[in-house]
Amino acid sequence: MNKNVVTLFLGVLAVMLLLTVTKPAFADDIDDLLSKCDIAPKPEPYAMVYDYELSPETLMTGDIAVLTVTLKNMQEKPIEKELDIKRDKKGTSGYIVDVDTETRYTMDAYIKEAYIVEKDFKVYNKYISAGVIGPDNKVDLKYKLKAPAAEGIYMLKFVANIEDMNGKRSKGIRYFIPIQVSGAVNLLSMGISENEVNLEVINECLSDVDCVYVVASNVTGAEIQPEKVYLGDINAGDSAVVVFKVTNATEACTATFNAVFMHGTNKHESDPVYLKLPCSKQQLEEQSESNNAFEHQPASHVPASSSPSSSSSSKLPGYGAVLAFSGLLAAGLLCLVRRER
Repeated sequence: MNKNVVTLFLGVLAVMLLLTVTKPAFADDIDDLLSKCDIAPKPEPYAMVYDYELSPETLMTGDIAVLTVTLKNMQEKPIEKELDIKRDKKGTSGYIVDVDTETRYTMDAYIKEAYIVEKDFKVYNKYISAGVIGPDNKVDLKYKLKAPAAEGIYMLKFVANIEDMNGKRSKGIRYFIPIQVSGAVNLLSMGISENEVNLEVINECLSDVDCVYVVASNVTGAEIQPEKVYLGDINAGDSAVVVFKVTNATEACTATFNAVFMHGTNKHESDPVYLKLPCSKQQLEEQSESNNAFEHQPASHVPASSSPSSSSSSKLPGYGAVLAFSGLLAAGLLCLVRRER
């Protein structure tokens, strides 16, 4: 009996001692611990399209161009997180909890892949494992493109998949880039005379054109000098005038003119212009006199003796009448003489 009481007493004493040393975890204590840990989503790199540039700025149909996309890591610097938890219990038999730790995130953005979605435009390259962008740093990605054959405004879709340095996927990039395909260089006739041809070269593109020159070809019935006239660069929306000299023109003088130019690295030609060139009045008069003299020359310069058959044929009607009358007269006289005998 006494042994059982002692055993029970010792057990109760051990439980009381355990409760005194160990502090139970209540809800208020857990909330307090979480607030001290400052729990938040893990920091990750944030890359975005910072800028883009197209060369040439606008495209003509079929142009080859280079699109440069600039990516920037918008995190300014590496992030360091510190955790320091201290808990003191008041009282003589209290305890102390001390947790002190530090975590560092580099914020480097790894470009797993970056490409232009190939639709309407032909895309010649893409990037796989393009490298790492550090905090507040930028990188340029260049793409070779070919414009479609139809004019219009196109939206090119740029895609980039980003990861952190632990291989965890970060926020990707989906960005649309507008590109306009339009414009042409045209030739207009400013004035045509017997001595010269004036043409205006108009740049209807939204960007400048380089190395412009105008060529005269398929020239008939005249001489045109020079055959090629160099104009140089023409700004967007501007024009230039070119003059060709015409010499030795005939009534059937024609020529073809077209402009050749560079748009970026692309060579283009304007639509050809077909012109019929007039002749001068003096040239027309000289030509008319020459034609008239040539037409009347056979009748006015052929001698009478040069064509006996035509001459005798022209005298035959009168000569025959005289001969016939003479014959009749001789026959009458002969009959009269015979009667008198």
